[in-house]
Amino acid sequence: MDNGIPTEPSGGDEPEHEHEFGACCDELKEAMQGEEFEPLIAVGDDGVLYLSVGMVDLEDDDEPGMVDHPLFFCPFCGTEVQTEEGVAEIVGTEEDEDDDDEEEEEEKENSSDGNPPQTT
Repeated sequence: MDNGIPTEPSGGDEPEHEHEFGACCDELKEAMQGEEFEPLIAVGDDGVLYLSVGMVDLEDDDEPGMVDHPLFFCPFCGTEVQTEEGVAEIVGTEEDEDDDDEEEEEEKENSSDGNPPQTT
């Protein structure tokens, strides 16, 4: 199945989500191999390439958590490294479902009798 994320066939003891991220240029490969610190560009457990875009305070943890966003194009050479559709297939479309729920609730709030508003 082609989900827009480059993969290699996995063998025996290799992780389930093998990838070829970094094959487009040496700069991306080096950015992903940070040994002295946690790299800002990394492959998640789900096999998606993410860019850390911020930090948030976590209630149950003394250290901040990272906010990650899927990376679709290499920031160094511009090569497409994964597709939005491929990532959505892997991680699901929870955001879309949440947006639909919010729209439905907003429509109910705007209607005085609980029925959807009528358009003419």
